[in-house]
Amino acid sequence: MGKYEARVKTNFGEIVVNFDSTDDLAKNIESLNLDTVSIIVLKKFGSIIVKEPRKPKPGLEGLYRFTPDGKVELLKTPSSAPMTIGLLLYASDPEPMSSEEFLFRGITAGNYVSQTDYKKYFDKTPDDRHVLTQAGRQWVESEIISKLVPKAASPEKKSG
Repeated sequence: MGKYEARVKTNFGEIVVNFDSTDDLAKNIESLNLDTVSIIVLKKFGSIIVKEPRKPKPGLEGLYRFTPDGKVELLKTPSSAPMTIGLLLYASDPEPMSSEEFLFRGITAGNYVSQTDYKKYFDKTPDDRHVLTQAGRQWVESEIISKLVPKAASPEKKSG
C-alpha cells in the first residue's frame, strides 16, 4: 500500500489507486485497463451495484427527481399531456426519450408532438426519440415551470 490514495468514482463504482509519488500514480493508472476492470466488475456485481441517480436541474428539486434506473419521476404534474411531455423532456435533457417511455406513463406522445399547436416545441432524433427544440425549452421554462414552482424558488426569477 502506498502513502497516498486517489479515489475516482466511475459508472461501476469507485476505484482506489495507491501511490507513493506522482510518477507512481501515473504508472499505476497507465497499467489499469478500465474496460477490462469494468467488464469484470459488472459481470460479477452488475445486478447489485447501486447507481447514484441524476440530480434535477438547480431549483427544480421539488418538481421532479430521477429514479435509480435513470427515469424521470414527476413530483408535480402539469395540467395537460403536451405540457407533461414537455416537462419530462426538459427534465431528461440532454437525454432524449423514446415513445415507450411516454407510454409507460399513459401518454401517447405521437398524438401531441406532431399537432400544429405543439409541433414547434418538439423534435426527433435520428433514432426516433423525442427532444425539445429551443422554443420548447423556452415554453417549458416560461409556461410550465413558472406555474408549478413558486416564484421564489424558480431559478430564472431570482432577484439580486
